[in-house]
Amino acid sequence: MTLRMIFDRKDLQGIRIADAPDPLWELVLGSHQLREDRPSAWRQRVQQNLRQNEEAARSLKTLFTLVPPKGNFPDFLTPPTTAGSFESGLEAVACTPRGRLCADLRTVFTGAAPTWVKRLADGDRDEVHGVVGALRDAYDLVIAPVWHSMRETVAADRARRVRTLATEGAGAMMRGIPGVRGWDGEVLEIAYPRQRTVHLGGRGLTLIPSRFCAKTPVTFIDPALPPVLLYPAGPTSARPADVSPELVALLGRTRAESLGALHVPRTTSKLASCLGTSIGTASKQATVLREAGLVTSVRQGSAILHHLTRLGTALLAGELDESP
Repeated sequence: MTLRMIFDRKDLQGIRIADAPDPLWELVLGSHQLREDRPSAWRQRVQQNLRQNEEAARSLKTLFTLVPPKGNFPDFLTPPTTAGSFESGLEAVACTPRGRLCADLRTVFTGAAPTWVKRLADGDRDEVHGVVGALRDAYDLVIAPVWHSMRETVAADRARRVRTLATEGAGAMMRGIPGVRGWDGEVLEIAYPRQRTVHLGGRGLTLIPSRFCAKTPVTFIDPALPPVLLYPAGPTSARPADVSPELVALLGRTRAESLGALHVPRTTSKLASCLGTSIGTASKQATVLREAGLVTSVRQGSAILHHLTRLGTALLAGELDESP
């Protein structure tokens, strides 16, 4: 099955990559991950906390009812205009119009539905506020404990996409998105659970790297909503690149190993962990490499993400042009 996204010229100018994970999308997709029968330290921690917190268990049950393990879930749970802010997202959910509630829930609940879901579809404000409270409790249980590492994973993925865009062009960036089967500049073909075509119609496309998106990318059910594509963010645990004796002689071992570690974008704390040194030392090494033009650093929330420049990549690979 394939999702086909149809671009026109204006859409090509409107391709964007979100600079942070979307907390409500992560919560919804994380609810899928929780119900998979695979070993996971994160899943085990959530389950342990559930046994100690009945209120959180009830809230998660509400989320599980609205979001089936497979198939459609209501668009209103992942509002499109919140710019990755959890509080703004909850406010948007709380203000969902009755027509949107009814349409979304009818799409998901094609057969019998619990009584409270029927009241929610009718716009009952108490039920809406109950859902908002459940989302808040579920977020605290499922997402908040891993939010920092989630931000780092998404930031590193974004940095890789941006670097590919800068060095290889938009085509390589789009084709490198997990799940993409084809891209010719007009049609993006993506692995998807069902056949579907979405015309972007000049609205552009926001790409959102996601820690909990698994297997295939995800988008809104309603084609009238601003086009987004959630895709699995790549891992950040790649081992450092090997460094040559010549590079060690040129830069010193710690600095050369720092350069090798940054062949994958890393935050200062991840760089320190990779090198087995303190955050202060890692920060100093990154600063020296940045001042030499080998590394660029950008702020991602409370963290600083470092990645190699083209010069740094060439130096690490031993590909600098030595001709006069």
